[in-house]
Amino acid sequence: MIAEICSTPVYYESVGQGIPMICIHGYGVDHRSIKSGLEPVFSSAEYSESKDLDKKGFRRIYFDLPGMGRSGTHSQILGSDDMLEFVLQFIDHLLGPDQPFVLAGYSYGGYLARGVLYQMKQQAQQEQRAQRVLGLLLICPVINFRRQGRDLPEFHLCQQDKSFVESLTPEQFLCIDQFITIQTPWVWEQYQTHIHPSITLVDESLMTRIRDTEFSFLVDSCQEGCCDRPTLVLLGRYDVAVGYRDAGKIHANFSDASFVVLDRAGHLLHLEQPDLFKIHVLDWLGRIDVDVNGTL
Repeated sequence: MIAEICSTPVYYESVGQGIPMICIHGYGVDHRSIKSGLEPVFSSAEYSESKDLDKKGFRRIYFDLPGMGRSGTHSQILGSDDMLEFVLQFIDHLLGPDQPFVLAGYSYGGYLARGVLYQMKQQAQQEQRAQRVLGLLLICPVINFRRQGRDLPEFHLCQQDKSFVESLTPEQFLCIDQFITIQTPWVWEQYQTHIHPSITLVDESLMTRIRDTEFSFLVDSCQEGCCDRPTLVLLGRYDVAVGYRDAGKIHANFSDASFVVLDRAGHLLHLEQPDLFKIHVLDWLGRIDVDVNGTL
């Protein structure tokens, strides 16, 4: 489906019914990067057999950020502030200004998701009304926006199918070398299906504009325990893109949060450890209170 935001076509997909869940992908990819992790959770036997989760239901909304995937580009997006404003307008366009929703973000999408949370909280305080965000999922989120400020681990190869790796061309091997910690045919297939194709569908000029432009406000500057909604932060110990140790800096902002570091995973955590990913996401979904705003 296509939504028109600021004269820009935005591609999105809506899956399932129930509480809206806005899912924001990362930098330079598209909606498939986060959908590939979440949809197996919702199609799992554990989800369908859970009476509590079945009663809630979640309508997952996956969309391509401007300049990425099948969405159009926008010349007026000059930095992350503009990208965040675009996301906020997309949410209000689809859901209206009052509808509560659940929020999920992967990588740069985790940075934008915290921006959405911050702005929604400011708006709720100003208008003296309930916070719209019912729950927050951050998958390998960007904490320190500028790469030179990140505490990154050394790359560690956790598992490798040697015969498979030897069958790759040099160009293919470059895609996984020093990045993917589980180098098996299955993970490679997931990467080729859900990540790699989107890399070629980007507006490079827009990517350059937002690459080094963090928010103009301190997104993680809230007071201790300022977010009391169920939160799950999933991190990979060998994530050489954003790291995991920096996430400790935002821990105090969430009074109902699980911070989980998966030992044998990197930046493709949801594809490298799908079973553990599913367990933690299902637990988080079960903690979301649909009556918290008295509207659902």
